[in-house]
Amino acid sequence: MKAFVEALFVEMEQSLKEVSRETTNGLQKAERCCQVINVILIRLKEYMAGYTFRDQEEEIRFFKEYKPLLFKELIFYSELAYIEAKKPISKKEQMKSYYPHVLDQIQEFFVRNQQLYIYYQLGKSDQDSILFLRDSKPVSLIPDYSFDFDSTFSTVNSNKLAKIMACEALTDEIRKTLYKLEMRNDGDAGELSSHEWTDSKSALIELAYALHSRGAVNHGKSDVKAIITLMESLFNVQVGNFYRTFQSMRGRKKNRTIFLDSLKESLVKRMDDTDMGY
Repeated sequence: MKAFVEALFVEMEQSLKEVSRETTNGLQKAERCCQVINVILIRLKEYMAGYTFRDQEEEIRFFKEYKPLLFKELIFYSELAYIEAKKPISKKEQMKSYYPHVLDQIQEFFVRNQQLYIYYQLGKSDQDSILFLRDSKPVSLIPDYSFDFDSTFSTVNSNKLAKIMACEALTDEIRKTLYKLEMRNDGDAGELSSHEWTDSKSALIELAYALHSRGAVNHGKSDVKAIITLMESLFNVQVGNFYRTFQSMRGRKKNRTIFLDSLKESLVKRMDDTDMGY
């Protein structure tokens, strides 16, 4: 299962990058991305219909990690399409008041799902068997109704976790848009997205943590979140819950600094090749 889901995720990311290169219109891009992700999710659902989990640990991993990673992209682009469709046209001051209102609505969702959000943010796992098995119950005492009623493919908390992840990405996207409105003239609006991060998101997170650990930004006074936000804006990417990814890095068996080691190897090879006149 792990190999199949990871292959789907790589395929999805590549397809989304192609859409980004081919489409500059925000609404069209969001709509096309939804189509791409929907096809991926259908394939995942068909695969899981004939799959039997080996144990509870694998079942938890699917509903806590694998499915939310894919499903959150569909929620993100679906919500982004709605936001793009409703935004004021061409009036900068109206847009500067529109986006904070959208952020307020997202914040309300976080408040309604505060317990699950905190659990996710802290990278906790002690309640996984309660939250992410197919017979799990909603965290909130308020009745929670999901549009996805297939109990073999969905759980309430898994879907909510996907939306939490999507809302985090939406928040970052909106803040970047507000930054462009505040700091750039109309003629410079596209400058921030001229560079694209083409390695993995975990690689960017690894680099950000290394810069923070070294104290390389603002003499160590900038926290990891600030560094990652800056890199997301510079390279036009959203990395999601970086704290959770960092915890996964710590648990790596063989090499906990894969990207940094590869950076060093690539640089040393370039120096050696230059010395040899290549």
